[in-house]
Amino acid sequence: MTGLRDLLQSKGAEEEVCSTREAAEILGVSLRTIQVWVDNGILDAWKTAGGHRRVSLRSVRRVMEGQYPEADPGGDAEQDVLLAYQPILDKDQKTYGYELLYRSGGAKRARIKDPVAATAKVISVAFGELGLLSAMGDALCFINVDAEMLFSDVLLTLPADRIVLEVPAATEPTDEVLDHCRRLHGAGHRLLLDNFVPGVSPARLLPVMTFVKVDWRGAPALPPVSSWLPSGTKLVASRIETKEACALAQQGGASYFQGHYFARPDIVRGTTVAPVRMTILEVLAMTIADADLADIERRIKVDPAICFSLLRLTNSAAFRSARRIDNIREMILLLGRKNLQRWLQVLLFAHESDPGGFPSPLLLAAAFRGRLLEYLAVLMQGGGNFPEKAFMVGMLSFLEALLHVPLADVLRGLQLSDDVVAALLRREGPLGDLLSLAEALDRADFDEVQARARSIGIGSEPLRSGFIDSMQFRSALAHA
Repeated sequence: MTGLRDLLQSKGAEEEVCSTREAAEILGVSLRTIQVWVDNGILDAWKTAGGHRRVSLRSVRRVMEGQYPEADPGGDAEQDVLLAYQPILDKDQKTYGYELLYRSGGAKRARIKDPVAATAKVISVAFGELGLLSAMGDALCFINVDAEMLFSDVLLTLPADRIVLEVPAATEPTDEVLDHCRRLHGAGHRLLLDNFVPGVSPARLLPVMTFVKVDWRGAPALPPVSSWLPSGTKLVASRIETKEACALAQQGGASYFQGHYFARPDIVRGTTVAPVRMTILEVLAMTIADADLADIERRIKVDPAICFSLLRLTNSAAFRSARRIDNIREMILLLGRKNLQRWLQVLLFAHESDPGGFPSPLLLAAAFRGRLLEYLAVLMQGGGNFPEKAFMVGMLSFLEALLHVPLADVLRGLQLSDDVVAALLRREGPLGDLLSLAEALDRADFDEVQARARSIGIGSEPLRSGFIDSMQFRSALAHA
């Protein structure tokens, strides 16, 4: 390991900088951890004219001495943009897009006094500074625009092929509003009429809409779709919370579905775990229990489906390996025990009938949460195995929805550490705090998100960065 004193002597006092890799060696953490610390101001760094990142050795020294910059959880109200999302799925359960949810300016609710300024701020932060569209892969991004925002030219600057504008159905359909909708439509933008109630909401805007979103909780009272939905307009059924509701929405003419029905725990007593997933759980338990790698290799090799799926996953963009891996032994040696645990957790969420059939919506939700907890864990406690545990807590928090058996029953066979079990079953300890924060983000409960983030010393900027990093991980798995 490179020593700080030796490095200083070799570079000279006048050049107190080092590379990110040298910083990782000095502090004994991964390169990824250094990048996270740089992104969040824990380490001072900049890029050279040639694009190489240089880290201040003074800031490295501060971290070595345990002097971390204090987080500013409150932050500047003008910069306080919190982001969340809800997936929109097609009939094949594939991700079609994400509705971007946000709160800006320290407001207590997502709907704030100046919608034009708020939406413009989100556009600036999410699409500009953070590169949200790139993180989302090829999925569409649905954003809410107030009636007043329709008159802003800022909407014309958005990429029409990637953005869907959600207009409230309560918007007064004046001639001027209709003209602006036609203008946007003519410029190639797709519009969605949000929270439309057939027979109640004004229907004048329907002809210029690509999508109409209906709260499906009132489905029994809805008139037949053919009587009110224009030809060619797609129906999005929202607030779908059960698989039964999803099936009814599909029968009722919906093309797209929004809600957490795919992640809803549905415990069925006496249910047995599918053999493929049982094997993955057994191998995961072996890695956690520090079993010999040769024994782990032998156990994996007896199941061709798991062999194929692991090789496919570790050769995907999500792993970012420069080498192509073509056998199980090489994969295990290259990954190491900790990373093998990570990919086994991901593999659990593959489609039951086809372990290679990535991705299920539950896999993507679990991957996002696992990565977010890992990202925030680095900010909380730095290196060690805390980030690794945080990733596991995020992934395994969806096991009950996946396996349809009580979570406590599954965890008993995995020999997990007490703090991981306490977080998963009772939301206790630092890991439990992170999981509760992630669950609040899933609900877009921004008041609770901000309160929990403040209690663990994480500000809005790291939350936004973690959100984008986790979306990138999710997107990489979606194309695995």
